[in-house]
Amino acid sequence: MSRKSKYSFDQKIWAVEQYLNGNRSSVEIAKRLKMPSKSGAMQVRRWVHQYQSNRDTLLSNAQYNNHYSKAFKEKVVQEYLAGKMSLPSLANKYGIRSNGTVSEWVSKYNSHIENRDYDPHPEVYMTKARRKTTQ
Repeated sequence: MSRKSKYSFDQKIWAVEQYLNGNRSSVEIAKRLKMPSKSGAMQVRRWVHQYQSNRDTLLSNAQYNNHYSKAFKEKVVQEYLAGKMSLPSLANKYGIRSNGTVSEWVSKYNSHIENRDYDPHPEVYMTKARRKTTQ
């Protein structure tokens, strides 16, 4: 199933350029794009950080969710736990669209829950159907 972003690539680029050129603050940009006040301003700053790290690759709208291997997740978590980089910096470095994804991996690791490989066809457990009688 495909994804649809709330904001187009052009809107994101416009917002980033307005912010970097000093024409508007992140709060003003968020209002202009009809984003929620506090979280919208944070999102604009997140776009700016992504743009500065990887130019426009992370700002483009993804058609599908990305899938990461167990080894990759482990590598990112270990790098974070070693204190080398922050969550947003790691997300930008590895092209992960959301630092919340990295945060979730770290949380699972700290809770001793296994970060599994992506399995497009998980096992399906079906219960037996209840026998219906017409008595």
